[in-house]
Parts: sequence; C-alpha cells; structure tokens
Amino acid sequence: MRCWSEWRRQQKLHGRFAFGDARMQLGRVILPARLHTWTASSRLANEADITRADDAWQVRLHDSGLSFFWPTEPDQNLHFVIEQEFSAANPHHYTTAPVRLSPESTVLDVGACEGLFAFRAINERLARRVICFEPSGRMAALLRRGAETNGLADGIDIERSGVGSQTGRARMVAGDNPDAGYLEYLPSGESHPDAVPVTSIDDYCRSHQLALGPGDLIKADAEGADLDVLLGAGEQIRNGAPQLAITTYHVDDHAERMIAWLRETRPDYRLRLKGFSFWTAKPRPVLLQASTLR
Repeated sequence: MRCWSEWRRQQKLHGRFAFGDARMQLGRVILPARLHTWTASSRLANEADITRADDAWQVRLHDSGLSFFWPTEPDQNLHFVIEQEFSAANPHHYTTAPVRLSPESTVLDVGACEGLFAFRAINERLARRVICFEPSGRMAALLRRGAETNGLADGIDIERSGVGSQTGRARMVAGDNPDAGYLEYLPSGESHPDAVPVTSIDDYCRSHQLALGPGDLIKADAEGADLDVLLGAGEQIRNGAPQLAITTYHVDDHAERMIAWLRETRPDYRLRLKGFSFWTAKPRPVLLQASTLR
C-alpha cells in the first residue's frame, strides 16, 4: 500500500514513473524476508566461486568469467550486488533503455566500490574507458586488483576521490557494509586523518580536458550525495547532455528534486525512474536514468 501511494504521488509530481517500472522486483517487498535470504544464498552458490585471497575474498563469476574482490566475508546479500549488474529485471541495473552505450563511450563511475560495473562495461565493450571514483582506499585497492586480475586495467582509470557539488576535502565515514560509506565535507583548513579529496565532475572534466557527450554516461551510487554529484556536473550536462544513471533511494526527495532540476537544465532528456527500495521506512524510487539519444 505504501509503494502504491508513493507511486501515485510521484506520478502526480512529474509523470515519469511507469507502472511496470514501479513494480520491478515487487516480490522482494511482499514476500517473506527469509525466502529472499534462502533464494539469494542458493543463487550465490550457483553463480560464483568464493575463495579467500590474502586479506580479501575473491569472487569468480561463472557466466561472465569476471572476478572481483570483496573486503569482508561474503553473505547472501552479495547475490544482489551481482544481480544488479547482470539482470535488466533489477531496477538498480544501470544500462537499460534509455541508456545506450557504445565501444566509444566514456563512463564516469561515481562510487565504483568493488568495480563490477566497470569490469562489465569494458569486458562487454559497452565503453572504451571507465573512470572510477572511489574514496575508500581499501575499496580502491581491491578495485585495482580486480581490474588487473581480469586483464581490463588498460580501460579503467581509478581516482581515489569522492565526487560532490564542489571540490574540497572530506572524511570517509565507514558504513555497516563495504558499499555503504559516505563523505562528510571538512571546513576549509581543517584536517582529519581519514580525509580524502573530493571533486565535482565539472572541475574534474575541466582539469582533464574532458568533454562528455550524448553517447557518454555519468553513473552514480553516491550513498546520499547523489544530488550533489548531479549538481556538480551542471556544466557538462548543459553543454554535452551525457547520459545519466543515478541512484535515488538514499534520500526521500532526491528523485523529484533531480527530475525538476533536469527538466529545467536539459528539457530534451528522456527520463526513466525504476523500482522501489524496500529497505527504507518510506518507499523511494531506486534509479533515475536520462538520455537524449533516440
């Protein structure tokens, strides 16, 4: 009932939430949690070999042949990390329509975490180059290790940096899971032992002489800083209209605020909103995609 009410509210606000997209993975909302746990555990056992590799766990995927490294002992929830990259039925899947990549695309991967999205993009020739932004030193090292293990390092750049609305420094605050950390900006001149650099996409592109176009992609899962990532890419979005795939479930009103901003900034974007989060008190849309490609 709460998902239905939120869907109706989103429809009235902007009309960009198809019913079929809203009900993606509805079973994870209405079926018992123990069933999801059992199913995910069974599927993980069938889709991957997991072995201890020094100070991490190596996860080898049967179907794709890709490997990635995870910093803590995996449980059944790792199945959903894998599923979101390889199943278009998962609302967290970044490369469904209207997003359309090519072997010439450049992708900015904000919140790259273990790197599975980047590995898939290069391995499947969805992109020529993926620039990964990962503020956690631990995860950035495992990402690099995965890129080398998969033989994909030539197509992947790794920036140990956060991404936000402005350039500065922030401290990395660890979350309960490896993919749930977040950044807290430091006042100018203040230091902290866990401080990491933070850049905006506009500043990064300017300093690296990079101009994104309609065939490129900004992908972001920034653990609550997602709107800031978008606002910090305003120049690139206005001038080049890169495609977007940005998570919206971390903050209640992110989806509607992002859509309102994009409608004002680039009204020619085709927008798609997908899925509902089921792990928050209030249902929130999972992912917003945008593209000007027809």
